[in-house]
Amino acid sequence: PPAPAAGFLSFFSGGSAPRPRREDGGAVFALMAPLFVLAAIALLGEAGAKRPVIVPGWPSIPIFSAATIVGETVYVSGMVGFDFGKSPPAKCEGGIQAETECALRNVRAVMEAAGSSLENVADCTVFLADIAQFSAMNEVYLKFFPKDPPSRAAFAVASLAVGAAVEIKCLGSL
Repeated sequence: PPAPAAGFLSFFSGGSAPRPRREDGGAVFALMAPLFVLAAIALLGEAGAKRPVIVPGWPSIPIFSAATIVGETVYVSGMVGFDFGKSPPAKCEGGIQAETECALRNVRAVMEAAGSSLENVADCTVFLADIAQFSAMNEVYLKFFPKDPPSRAAFAVASLAVGAAVEIKCLGSL
């Protein structure tokens, strides 16, 4: 007799292993197949639908969403050190630590508006206008992620939008 693995493979390849059959199996499958396809489209369409996160009290920014949810994943846009609760939004003054604090408060507000929290942030990317500010940024960062921090990359860049010293982009789950 063939080895168990060989029998297993021949079952799926149409080999000599016996296949269980039902006399009406083909007819049942032909009738049910469209229903399976429709159910899969409905489930996948719902799970894969992209929807923006709206943060209450924040102004609408026409060029990007604060975050986008696809399935169970929250894609948080790069957040800079701005107070979006002010009208008009204003840069948080006080240097790298003040801007980092503001940026991470913004990340928290976005995650909460998405129905989640900082505890569900899995990955962050930090962009710094000056890599020499890395340690000062880390002091504040650790206050927001004191236990089991997310994975992270940090980069120095030539400059950031609106003259920011730091921008933080995150990926989390619901």
